[in-house]
Amino acid sequence: MINQASGDAIILLGMMTFGAGAIFAWFDRHMPASRALALCLLAIGARLLLDQVPNDGLTFWSWVTAAVIATLEAVAMGAGVEWARRIGQTAQQRFRYTTGGLFLASQALIVVYWGLSIGYLAISPEQAASDAPGMVTVRPLEWALFAPILGTSMLLATVAVSLLLMMRIDPAESARLISLSLAAPFLLAGLMIREDWVPFSVGIALLIFIAGSVRYLILQSRRGQFMSQFLSPEVARMVRLEGMERALHRERRLLSVVACDLRGFTTFARTTDSERVVALLEDYYQVIGRVAAEHGGTVKDHAGDGVLILVGAPAPVEDHARRAILLALQLVRDGQALLRANAPELGLGVGVTTGHATVGAIQGASRLEYVAIGNPVNLAARLCDRAEDGEVLSDTRTVEALRPDDGIHTQERPPQPLKGFAEPIPVCAVSAEVLPPYVPEHRRRKKWRSLRGRKRRARRLEGAPS
Repeated sequence: MINQASGDAIILLGMMTFGAGAIFAWFDRHMPASRALALCLLAIGARLLLDQVPNDGLTFWSWVTAAVIATLEAVAMGAGVEWARRIGQTAQQRFRYTTGGLFLASQALIVVYWGLSIGYLAISPEQAASDAPGMVTVRPLEWALFAPILGTSMLLATVAVSLLLMMRIDPAESARLISLSLAAPFLLAGLMIREDWVPFSVGIALLIFIAGSVRYLILQSRRGQFMSQFLSPEVARMVRLEGMERALHRERRLLSVVACDLRGFTTFARTTDSERVVALLEDYYQVIGRVAAEHGGTVKDHAGDGVLILVGAPAPVEDHARRAILLALQLVRDGQALLRANAPELGLGVGVTTGHATVGAIQGASRLEYVAIGNPVNLAARLCDRAEDGEVLSDTRTVEALRPDDGIHTQERPPQPLKGFAEPIPVCAVSAEVLPPYVPEHRRRKKWRSLRGRKRRARRLEGAPS
């Protein structure tokens, strides 16, 4: 009864361990360290499951099963050491080669251990495929043959892991490394103790490793939340809801661009205390972020006093050109109010354009950056440079999206010669005495349908008999 219960427990543990390895292999397959860890767990789970295959004596298939079990043991140990070696590659340069050499030596001894296991199975299959009686199932000959090699391998790996833990490595990976170091003795004990005790030994090891994995995921989650603050809310939302693949996808899209910067900022920064300059920029960025969010814009870049805002990327935006004009006008109004209160010597100019641009992530200097590349981005920057304090300059394509009831005035300027453009560019100055509140297109249509419905009902009431 005990053997049956322990066998069921081992099968359950084997399924859980194999499943954990499959989860790591599927969800974190792009990380070499996680792939090695997944292989370790898969091999341990397969070894536990295969060990419960009925033994029909010294047949060919029982010999094959024993050889596969020995191979899985070696693969599990070698993959565990490989996972630790991959983590060691994130350590400081001077210790990286030392720990890497120790891990490789440990893996070489594991290969020797596997070769001796297969040779022992070929020479003495009866003893190699059976367990010795007692609490410890390893015979004295097996202990003398395998303990020095396997012990030396584990000692080298332990020394390397100890060096890694004393150095500055990835804290998240360090949590898993500590848990695996604590779980390893219980896993190795499972190879040598009686079957009745194997579920307890392997179960304790699995609980220790699960605790380390939970700690790893918590640290990674906190890290992701912190790093998301360096992204625009729209990009962070896209990564969170649609995944990294969507953020990395590059496409050509019709959008509008708003570029703004401060007038006289260079002199202001040179002659003003740096703390005051930083405080002003922080308030300035907050105003820009708030205004951009109200009109569906995405703050793409902060470059000192210059800011680039995209309307229509990364998420598509309906009537992006009109939104961009309203955004620019409100930006001038709110930005100038901030400057008058804190730095009256500064001014603010804005440029707005519409056109096709390539948007998406590019990689360079070991980092990813969400970019917008195309003619409207360059033109918006040139118009921003040309704009005076409190002025919004736009290309003609953008102002065509305005409606007569918006109450926005446009004044055509003579075509402007701009740097980087072969021909002079038609430009419009945009202004508004009273800035209209922005109403999204779908709400505007709904409001219009509701208004028409009220008019029809009023006409019916007027024509109805009293």
